[in-house]
Amino acid sequence: MKILPGRQADNRQEATRLALREAGVEDMSADVIDMFELLTKDQKIASEADKAIGTNIRGRYGNKATWRAERWFVPVPKLQFQSKDIHHLVIEVSVYLVAAAVVRPADDSRLVTLVGSVGKPEMVSIPMVFLHALLEKDLGRFAIVARDASNTTWEVTGAKPVRLPNDFVHDLSAILKYQSVVSWLCQFGAQGRCVAPLVAGSLIGLAFQDSSQLSPANKEMVTTENLVSALEGLAYQPAEARELVSKVSSRLRADMTLEEAIRLILQGKELNDNG
Repeated sequence: MKILPGRQADNRQEATRLALREAGVEDMSADVIDMFELLTKDQKIASEADKAIGTNIRGRYGNKATWRAERWFVPVPKLQFQSKDIHHLVIEVSVYLVAAAVVRPADDSRLVTLVGSVGKPEMVSIPMVFLHALLEKDLGRFAIVARDASNTTWEVTGAKPVRLPNDFVHDLSAILKYQSVVSWLCQFGAQGRCVAPLVAGSLIGLAFQDSSQLSPANKEMVTTENLVSALEGLAYQPAEARELVSKVSSRLRADMTLEEAIRLILQGKELNDNG
C-alpha cells in the first residue's frame, strides 16, 4: 500500500480517480464500477482496511503514531477471456482502499493519503453460453443449484456450477436491453476493447450454432441481412446494426466470410470510439 503526501481525496469521486490510477485502469467508466459496489460492503474488507492503515502508518511513523482517517472503498474489475474447455469472460474484482488520514507522530502532525488493494480479489466467471442466454432472455434453460440473498448458483453444461451475484446479473440484463455487449465491454476501457472481439466472436458462434445451419459463421459467406442479424444477436438495435454495416460496406468483399466481416465492423467501431 502506498502512502502519498498530503490529502489527495476529499470525496468519493476523487478517491475513485486515485484508485483507478493506482490500478492502471484510468479509462474505466463509473457505471462499470457501480456494478460491483456491493462487493465493498463486506465487513471483512472494513476490518482488513483498518489493519492495513494501522500497519502502514506505524511502519512509516513509528509505533507511537496515532491517526484519524476518512476511508473510501472502490471496486476495480479487470477482464480476461478464457478459451479452455468452454469460453468464459472472467472478471477479477479487487477492492481498493483510499484513506485520507491525519497522522500524529510523537512531535508533529501531517496529512497523508493511503491507497492500495485490500482483501482477496473476487472472481466473477461468466460462461459465454450463459451470456448468450442472457441476451436471448433464456436463463430458464439453466437449473438453479443454490440461491441466497446475494448470489445464485447455476448449473451450466460442460462447466462447473457458476455462482454469480444477483445484483450483477440483474444490472447486466438491464444494460443489455439498450446497448450491445461490445459497447458494455468498451466501458471497461482499453482492457474491454481488447477482449470485446473475442467475446463477440464467441457469442456469434453460439448464435449460429444450429443443427439446421449448413455452415458455421467462420465459413458462411456474408450478406447484408445475415450481418445485421449477427449484430442484433450482440444486442445492437436494428437501426444501429444497419448503420454499422453501411459504414464498412465499401470494404466488404464477395469472398469474405461472416466472421471476417463482423471482425472488420468491430475493429472499425473501436477506432471510431477511440478517435
